Amino acid sequence: MEEKILEEIRRFVATSLGNRHEETGLIYFSEPLVGYASWDDPLFKEYKNSIGEFHLTPREIFAATLDGNRGAAGTVICWVLPISELARQSNRSQEQWPGREWALTRYFGEEFNCELRRHMVEYLTGLGYQAVAPTLSGVFQCFSDTPVGIASNWSERHAAYAAGLGTFSMNDAFISEAGMAMRLGSVITDLNLLPTLRKEQDYRANCLNCNACISRCPVGAITMSGHDKIKCRNYLFCEESVQLAEKYGGQRTSGCGLCQTRVPCEFKNPRGKNEAI
Repeated sequence: MEEKILEEIRRFVATSLGNRHEETGLIYFSEPLVGYASWDDPLFKEYKNSIGEFHLTPREIFAATLDGNRGAAGTVICWVLPISELARQSNRSQEQWPGREWALTRYFGEEFNCELRRHMVEYLTGLGYQAVAPTLSGVFQCFSDTPVGIASNWSERHAAYAAGLGTFSMNDAFISEAGMAMRLGSVITDLNLLPTLRKEQDYRANCLNCNACISRCPVGAITMSGHDKIKCRNYLFCEESVQLAEKYGGQRTSGCGLCQTRVPCEFKNPRGKNEAI
């Protein structure tokens, strides 16, 4: 069944018109990576300590949104959507604002990621299981003031880490085997799948600590001390970003992503053996 889920996610990404910009033909994402975590993985309870008590476990989200057998086993299905070469290429030469292809992927690509979330819920339901996409559910919330700064009650990055898809980085992003220039998604289901083995115990094992992302940030939001989420967010949603997004043909924000391109971990795990994807 694990292989069947993987193939369905790959099929949807490869064939859906939502993964292509209608005007330019830009493909947002290349072939996805998929991982699985038990919804009883102790890490999800540990996140209540490392992130905050407000961060929900998979069981809590499932119980709050669905009426299934809450005592049975279940799975968090996670995926990595690697940003296409063309979109990444558009960002490498930039120093202040993102290239057009990157900005379009930031907005419309995430809309497609939401399509994939909804599709996987429908697909699993069609197989006779219950499923919920945490970030699309009624219980999902974001908070601007927590002990760890800006945070939400479900983290796609932390779910992906639990599912063995990679580790965190100096700039608060996530380095997968397909690199850091990607988007993440997940659904929770009462379908019991074999968890993906976590290869690394160090939560930042894939990060070289090379500081390349520090010099790429146009507003100095990344330092040796960490990532200033507020400074980063204010830049992402400032008036200039909104205007650039509209100029490019997007909405709300142009994004940035400079720290995710022209760095050693852009399209591969710099500590791994993978070549360009």
